[in-house]
Amino acid sequence: MEIHSTEEQQVEAIKKWWKENRWSLIGGVAIGIAALVGGRAWIDGQNAYMETASTEYLNMQEKIISGNIDAATTHGAQLLGQFSDTPYAALAALAMARIKMDAGDLVAASSHLRWALDNASQEIVKHEARLRLSRILLAEKNTTAALSLLDVADTGTYTPAYEQLKGDIYVADGKTESARTAYTRALKQSLPSASDRNSLQMKLDDLGSVNAVTSTEEGIS
Repeated sequence: MEIHSTEEQQVEAIKKWWKENRWSLIGGVAIGIAALVGGRAWIDGQNAYMETASTEYLNMQEKIISGNIDAATTHGAQLLGQFSDTPYAALAALAMARIKMDAGDLVAASSHLRWALDNASQEIVKHEARLRLSRILLAEKNTTAALSLLDVADTGTYTPAYEQLKGDIYVADGKTESARTAYTRALKQSLPSASDRNSLQMKLDDLGSVNAVTSTEEGIS
């Protein structure tokens, strides 16, 4: 099962993105709503609310790092229950999904990922949730649903991850040429410094030459 094949680097990317953008995001939300609602008291209250949610999420991450999964789960449940309207809830849902996935509970993991996908306001979180959920569906051999989930108009910087996963799904379905096309797109879109370029090239090489594949498929037909 290759559900975690690229998750470590994706987790680091989302942590870095959130560290760099969380305060501007929080400030933007507070200022934008304040312009409509008005009142300094409301701004102060909202900032305190977001700060509490931020602290809960940081505590959750600390517990995960220290290996205290039960405590991390408690913080995650609190974020989803009491702070579901904050950006931290969607991040907590991703973390909860990883915890459940590591425990082998793919049903619970899928539930958390669907929550993040449906409720996140940040596209980066939606992409993370969608890719992870698609990997679970692939692991469950539900390739039709896995591929359908990846049918997104704008994948942005996540295009290599989407195309590589599409390639994996096509391989599972025995659609070699479609897999070749997807892997080639992933390579063209990925950065030269991307850590998974070598493994991606190996996947492409494992498909064999175009002529050999064509002859084999014609023989089968």
